[in-house]
Amino acid sequence: MRSTHRAAVLAAGLIAGILGVTGPATAAPSAEAPAVSASAAEVAPIAASFNVVADFTVWGQNVYVVGSIPELGSWNPPAAVPLTTSGRAWPNWYGNVALPPNTYIEFQYIVKNPDGSIRWEKGYQQNRTTITPPTGTYITHDTFGGY
Repeated sequence: MRSTHRAAVLAAGLIAGILGVTGPATAAPSAEAPAVSASAAEVAPIAASFNVVADFTVWGQNVYVVGSIPELGSWNPPAAVPLTTSGRAWPNWYGNVALPPNTYIEFQYIVKNPDGSIRWEKGYQQNRTTITPPTGTYITHDTFGGY
């Protein structure tokens, strides 16, 4: 109890110092009040499923999703999220990734060729955009280049 109170007083003092206010830091917490903590690490991620039709792809090419947040590679193609297909699923490519909730993101699909070159969907000025939901899942059903 004493360390909890000491931490609360310290936190209130730091906040007061940053905001430039003075006065009593805080009252001692009640023994009946439950401790509440909500950090970003405790917020459940969104299960995202990216599905795109890329009917021009040939053997040796691979499709990825890349975007504006670290979970989507921060626009860095080597860090992009790989999508998969199969003989039965082609030309549909699909993949899953955990995304932060309530977050604005921009993304594009890219194709990596066997020689290492990359085909971007539409260039840097025409990204797909979305805001992830606060809970649950996010699912796309896109066509490569089809905005």
